[in-house]
Amino acid sequence: MRGTRLGPAHATRDGTIMTPRVPHTILALSGSLKHSSVNSAVLRAAAAAGVRNGTFVAIGDSVRKLPHFDPDLEAAPPEPVLRFRAACERAAGVLLSVPEYAFGIPGSFKNALDWTVGSGSLYRKPVTLINVAPPGRGQHVRAALELVFRALDADVAYYALPLAPSDRDARGEVSDPRFIAELRAVVGELVDRATRQAR
Repeated sequence: MRGTRLGPAHATRDGTIMTPRVPHTILALSGSLKHSSVNSAVLRAAAAAGVRNGTFVAIGDSVRKLPHFDPDLEAAPPEPVLRFRAACERAAGVLLSVPEYAFGIPGSFKNALDWTVGSGSLYRKPVTLINVAPPGRGQHVRAALELVFRALDADVAYYALPLAPSDRDARGEVSDPRFIAELRAVVGELVDRATRQAR
């Protein structure tokens, strides 16, 4: 590798929607809102690769739908926030691919992470971050995310999987068999950590 039982939801007293984790279900979130984003393409390929291991990788689109984080809304979070938090809580693990923007985390993605703090939606959650940037790039966003994940006490693994233009087909999808095999291994490792934590 190049890279270093669904049950009913219920509400807590503060109104937070709690949903049980689904074994072998991974939530994939892209840090880019660009429709042709390489990060999103990698997550789509990871979802297809996970199927071969019996893993369902659900690609979430909540990041673009969330309002600006506002602590005053915590008493009664908007519906998109409740859905996003529930998806994070329900997932056995979370797979991320986040680009670096201005030496840091893209604003929309940091906003999404901020919404998980009050609910603890990612607290001690198994998380995998994939960096698809060329070698030597992406260290700033990783460093920034490390601080956030430390605050969330998340169980994080980092993988550098540089994606070359030749790894994508004419539609922009990731098609290189070797790269897809690496994604399958990354997803498998995330599932292994999630399974161990659930025991």
